[in-house]
Amino acid sequence: MTANASFKLTGHSGALVEHHLDAALPRVGAAISNLKGIYQFHHINVGLGTLGFLAVKRNAPDGESLVLVSNQHVLFANDAEHDEIIFQPDYEEQDDHVIFDAPHLNAIAKIDGEGLCGHFSFAYPGEPEKPHYIDCATASLLLKQSKNPQRIQGRTRHFAKIGRVHPLDTLRGRELKVRLLGRPDSTWGKIIDSAATVETIHGELCRNTLIIEALPDRHGVRQPFSRKGDSGALLVDQYQRAVGLLWGHHMHNPYISYACHIHPVLSCLRITPWYFDFCAPRSINKD
Repeated sequence: MTANASFKLTGHSGALVEHHLDAALPRVGAAISNLKGIYQFHHINVGLGTLGFLAVKRNAPDGESLVLVSNQHVLFANDAEHDEIIFQPDYEEQDDHVIFDAPHLNAIAKIDGEGLCGHFSFAYPGEPEKPHYIDCATASLLLKQSKNPQRIQGRTRHFAKIGRVHPLDTLRGRELKVRLLGRPDSTWGKIIDSAATVETIHGELCRNTLIIEALPDRHGVRQPFSRKGDSGALLVDQYQRAVGLLWGHHMHNPYISYACHIHPVLSCLRITPWYFDFCAPRSINKD
């Protein structure tokens, strides 16, 4: 569900775009892209996705552990490779075009691993292993990192802990409520299946997938739970637990979205979520 946008750059005299390193932590819930092949005034298609959350790589050297997490198909869009730069650009939308401001492309990270877009064998305690479809990868932050990231001041808690979506959480009338992290206008949804098999447009079967259905707002109006460009966003439930990573939506029903369980993602990438982040606005309260 990466957004493919035709765009052009403004305010840059060179042919190639320079890497503009931002000194601040990137914004969780905001758009990211590798901006592959951008040239001034050229119109191309670029994959825009979302920064899901920040994490710490297990057993990484001090000062090199902070990474951003998103979908693999977001970070590796347009045949990107290891060590390529991920940006969090300033842009505005005009009709079908996205206009990027070249001086504010904001290089934030470098792709540091392949991740996985496929099935990962995972077992919850006391249960047998099952194949879980996941779409995830990491990029190492470019900013100079503290040797102890937890001591960074001015931090804001955006989710309290990690949670599992159990099959009992999808029973009719008691479905778990979720939203996308870092979005001030998030639509709330309910998880209606925690072990679904979803078929993609390419015929791939994605097992043990979370299915989210959008809920009406306080006025009884229902909006899509997710839109193009939301791929990689983190799912947070009404208890402030991170429970999944969004990767797609239904081709014909705009109110249905898909996500992978969070525990297989963390296990596959060998990361621990960093619960604190600057800048990302809090979501509106659930009705």
